[in-house]
Amino acid sequence: MKHFLVINPHSFKTQESLDRIIKKINNSFMGLSYEIYISRYSRDAIPAVHRYVSSCPMDEIVRIYAVGGDGILFDCLNGMVDLPNAELTSVPYGTNNAFIHAFGKKTDLGNKENIIELFRDFKALAASPSRRVDIINCGSNYAMLEVNIGLIGQMLINKEKIFSKIPERLLRNNVGLTYTLCATVALFNTANLNQHYSVFLDGENISGNYYHIKAANLACNAGSFVPNPCARPDSGSFELVLGRTVSRAKIIGSMGDYNKGRSDKHDFFVLKRGQLLEVKSDRIMSVMIDDEAFYTDQIKLELIPGGIKFFAPEDLDFVDYSYKVRR
Repeated sequence: MKHFLVINPHSFKTQESLDRIIKKINNSFMGLSYEIYISRYSRDAIPAVHRYVSSCPMDEIVRIYAVGGDGILFDCLNGMVDLPNAELTSVPYGTNNAFIHAFGKKTDLGNKENIIELFRDFKALAASPSRRVDIINCGSNYAMLEVNIGLIGQMLINKEKIFSKIPERLLRNNVGLTYTLCATVALFNTANLNQHYSVFLDGENISGNYYHIKAANLACNAGSFVPNPCARPDSGSFELVLGRTVSRAKIIGSMGDYNKGRSDKHDFFVLKRGQLLEVKSDRIMSVMIDDEAFYTDQIKLELIPGGIKFFAPEDLDFVDYSYKVRR
């Protein structure tokens, strides 16, 4: 077995903190076959991961560690997705680590205490079992988390600009509040609120005017928010949320319920499940695939059940948040 650790240096506030994590890696993998790669910019790690895994024998397992946040996890996923001997994990040091929030302890799935620290234990991760998880094929890219189109897509694009202006310490402690600020900015762009989409879900025509379309592979995002409580990355289908075009006041009034997984309380949300989604528009769409921004007039999303192997501490499992919609 080989280990390839990909670090996003921007996840560490100082060179000293980056040096500490590199020292921790060296101590943890002493005596094992491993290599450290420092990502230089967005998507830089995609070819680096692919080259490294491809250079190893096909019968040798290669474990990929995405050290940072959701952005570096996206890069690592897209570098290893077509290589059957590769396995992936996330070592959470980013501002938002959504995939990690999908986990809880088997003995107490409601307790999030120390989950982050468990995924930062390199020695334990190296010996952890892997499991199959679903991913979403988005054409030339793959997603582990979610795909957002429309208002929330534009909100997440705005996030990159807004986040860069907020001190790291404040950002990490107020992730949810910051996302709400990004959404508010996006609301003032009228084009985001009323766009016609041609939408087909598993062959069913659900076209219409929407301000928001999301295919979610997991329940959580933005820290403590759980907007898609029935989504699990091992369920074999994604959760689809469509927000019909309504007034700004109604959108703002629904945000609290939306973030708590209670979109069903508002009649302008359409909630479905599926495996194949095709979306087109006569105007350019704002799209976020996990943490990456795209602009396009059409996109096809196809869930791949058990598409990759993900390794995680043995005493953890995916949390079932579906109770939130049964209250």
